[in-house]
Amino acid sequence: MDEEAKNCHIGLCVLCGLPGAGKSTLARLLKTSPNAFSVVIISYDDVMADVAFEEDPMYEYRDVWSEKDSARETSLWKRHRRHLLQCLEHLLIALLSNSTLNPPDGRTEGTWNRFVQCLESQGLTSAGDSEFSCSSLNVKSSPVYFILDDNFYYQSMRYEVFQLARKYSLGFCQLYVHCPVDCCVLRNAARSNPVMDTTIILMDSKLEKPNPEKNTWEKDSLLVDGSTGISMDEFSTKITNLMTKTLENPVKPMEDDSEEKERDRDICAASVLHQADQTLRRLISETMQTMKGLLSAKDIKQLAQELQQAKCKALDRLREAIAGKTVQGPISDGISRAQSSLREDIDSVVQQYLQKVQVDRPTAPS
Repeated sequence: MDEEAKNCHIGLCVLCGLPGAGKSTLARLLKTSPNAFSVVIISYDDVMADVAFEEDPMYEYRDVWSEKDSARETSLWKRHRRHLLQCLEHLLIALLSNSTLNPPDGRTEGTWNRFVQCLESQGLTSAGDSEFSCSSLNVKSSPVYFILDDNFYYQSMRYEVFQLARKYSLGFCQLYVHCPVDCCVLRNAARSNPVMDTTIILMDSKLEKPNPEKNTWEKDSLLVDGSTGISMDEFSTKITNLMTKTLENPVKPMEDDSEEKERDRDICAASVLHQADQTLRRLISETMQTMKGLLSAKDIKQLAQELQQAKCKALDRLREAIAGKTVQGPISDGISRAQSSLREDIDSVVQQYLQKVQVDRPTAPS
């Protein structure tokens, strides 16, 4: 059987947008709407709701520092995102091979158990004899689309999902739920566990919208206006057509295009690094201007040093990637992902200072 035809009954849909934009509402509407395919929702908030993280509302922006080599290790949040993607990949393997669902090696038990519970609550799995045993998959004959419900505000986050779709030749699409930041802040304030306003505002300034003209892998993307609420009457046909089209035309595995690769490698490394350096300098300058009125002179100086270190490390990673030829696809794509990764690092550093401002702010007398 042709591998592409075999796998075309599975699709991955990425929801992206600010907290409060209406992503979860859209996901629920898609699940309950009559379609020619089944919908399974993977909510990142639910699967990664670790008790240890819940004690700290800023967990998404906490970083782990290694005293041994003075280098910033992967943040807890990034590690849990990676674990979730590993869980998703094992689910895809089980579906494509018609086998039982097995946990990945090195998994976080809490994340894995909640992942399986998420599937079980939607009728996709049957639990084993214990929480550590394999689960049997209950797959209907109809196609299935997995909707990944998260902010996905950096294109590098979405690209990781696209890589899965490409690896297994699955359908792939993106739904960008747009809503003005002030509206998102108001909606978020009404939630039981709201995100800090400053976090949403910062995320809005950093959000990388799907850009099909720049990134060809984002060609199957759709803008959904969530400012006045999500209505399937308005978007149902467009979304259904997009998801059906991508199921019928899954992502093709990467082909070895030697000529294109050689053309990309001919780009002058010095010019590439210079362009990246200028972009990152502007990013740091904009960040410093934003923070000047919020931090003390001492903190501003320390922040500048940390951001400069982050920039140097990002350029070193890019330099090593070019020298080692580890950048997959066009080098310009690798640069874009390196810049996106640095934005994540900068946001993590800035959030620590914003949290300090919140803590140090004097309480108004009653």
